Amino acid sequence: MYCPNCNSENNDSAKFCKKCGTPLKKEVSHKKIINSINDEKSSKDDTTKYIIIALIIIAIALAGAFAYIGFGNHNDDGQTQVQNNASSSPNPVQSTQSSQPQQSSSAQSAAMDILGGSFSTGSSLSAKTYASIYVGSQHSGEKVIIQIKYSRDGSSLNNGNMVPKTVDSSGYINVKSADSFKYYPDFAEINLFDTNKNLLDTQSVSLSPDSSTQTF
Repeated sequence: MYCPNCNSENNDSAKFCKKCGTPLKKEVSHKKIINSINDEKSSKDDTTKYIIIALIIIAIALAGAFAYIGFGNHNDDGQTQVQNNASSSPNPVQSTQSSQPQQSSSAQSAAMDILGGSFSTGSSLSAKTYASIYVGSQHSGEKVIIQIKYSRDGSSLNNGNMVPKTVDSSGYINVKSADSFKYYPDFAEINLFDTNKNLLDTQSVSLSPDSSTQTF
């Protein structure tokens, strides 16, 4: 090591110049400086390399995740399409059943007949006339329209309104006259219709012109 003041040669371990006493500083060789710079650069390069590798791994993982999600959605769409096709395809059993003729309400009611019944008139002319028409308990709950025209000596006593009714649990249709009559009726015409006003049955009944209950 040389003294920077007097240029005298000293031992490398000396702290002061043996000739002039100037403090000596250890010189760092140019080679050591270059090596230090290279080491620092190498460390930075390694860090950059690790960051790039980490980013590549993350990108690959994200790509795999998106691919998996896309494949799952594709399968779901395929299953949905299959289900839609299955639901839109005609069921041969259902088609066979639907192709069979169904009995209309008119056809069902066509078998309904007037089988009997009774008329009741009050003890005074101010009372209304009640009719109970029997069609059979098998028609219980069915809806019908009934019309009863009353007359006396050939003269009409009422307008014969068409009245919607439901057959009761015993198979009877019960209906009363809208108004009281001026005379006791001696004749009644019963007309039975389905809900579409198709005539199902008709029957004429002769009555005794007095206050009583009469069956037919």
